[in-house]
Amino acid sequence: MTMPAASPLTINEQVARELERLKKRLINADRAGADRSRRISFVYRAAESFSRRVFGSSLCRAESEGAGCKTGQCCKCSPDVFACEKEVLDLLPKRSDDSGFCPFFNLQKRNCGIYGVRPFACRIYYNFAPSSYYCKNPNDLTLQLFDGVRRHLEQILGPYCGGYRP
Repeated sequence: MTMPAASPLTINEQVARELERLKKRLINADRAGADRSRRISFVYRAAESFSRRVFGSSLCRAESEGAGCKTGQCCKCSPDVFACEKEVLDLLPKRSDDSGFCPFFNLQKRNCGIYGVRPFACRIYYNFAPSSYYCKNPNDLTLQLFDGVRRHLEQILGPYCGGYRP
């Protein structure tokens, strides 16, 4: 007797599965060792791995024709940061204006000016909806992930500081 083929997962199911996978990795970040810098590196590598797996399913990819989102609408915010991240961001040059964009968003190039050292929240934020509405309003799945792993991240990145303010 043959088993029926499993139906393909919807985008929401795929993203939910990847979010669960990321959550498990973050909860087990202590496996990286006792050294804080190793655990921080582990956390960011886990976020980057998540990014690679879900970017193709995001509206960010569709709007950019392969080069990453250029609207920057998700950067109209103060990015969520932890104490360790805030310390790093405080050392970096930043824009001071009333544009409403993150102080590290490059308005001319329409991209992140600190991409390599961007906060964890920026690394996992994608719009998985069929419209640009969620470019400014985080997706429920992403918010649930962030809330679900925040206490684990605080053990590594320090206390949660909310939205970044220079």
